[in-house]
Amino acid sequence: MAEDEKISQPGEDAQAPSPKRKAKRGWIIGGVVAAVIVVAGAGFWVWHETPSFCNAICHSPMDSYVDTYYSGDQGMLVTAHAEAGNNCLSCHEPVITEQVGEVMKWTSDDYPMTADGTKLADGADMASEEFCAKSGCHDMDDVVASTWGFEGNGEQFNPHSSHQDLALECGDCHKAHEKSVLMCNQCHKLNMPEGWEAPNAA
Repeated sequence: MAEDEKISQPGEDAQAPSPKRKAKRGWIIGGVVAAVIVVAGAGFWVWHETPSFCNAICHSPMDSYVDTYYSGDQGMLVTAHAEAGNNCLSCHEPVITEQVGEVMKWTSDDYPMTADGTKLADGADMASEEFCAKSGCHDMDDVVASTWGFEGNGEQFNPHSSHQDLALECGDCHKAHEKSVLMCNQCHKLNMPEGWEAPNAA
């Protein structure tokens, strides 16, 4: 073997990747990463819209609220909303400042609960006519028109057009995550909707 004969080393004859190929590979990797982020973000957003999101981390205090959403209990307003295709965010519209405050309370374990430990003691009293009759929800004229003689009672009875109109809010009778109460039955003995209770029922 001649002294000046070169012995080729492994990979010596291999060509280096062209700059074009490197650039193309970079774009592909970037595109895949971006697609994964978009899909993950979309999946998170869809999950965020479901009741199971609410108690995935915050078991206390949210378990009871999510359980009632799926309970099918006709005495709870949440059931009618669930059957109509509404979810938690249909009523509980997320406000970033409010959500940050909730996270702070949850992480510091600073949220008072009811005596039975199932609900927030300082939960918002949302069910007002102003809230329930907002655009896209209930039309109070339709509600009044459809509830004369409700549940087979006399045609003169309408819980949404009574002598108590100015004294009652929607939430005095309609309860989202507990049994609804027919306040009329403080004085009357009217037929109640399925699952409802009379005031002060034991």
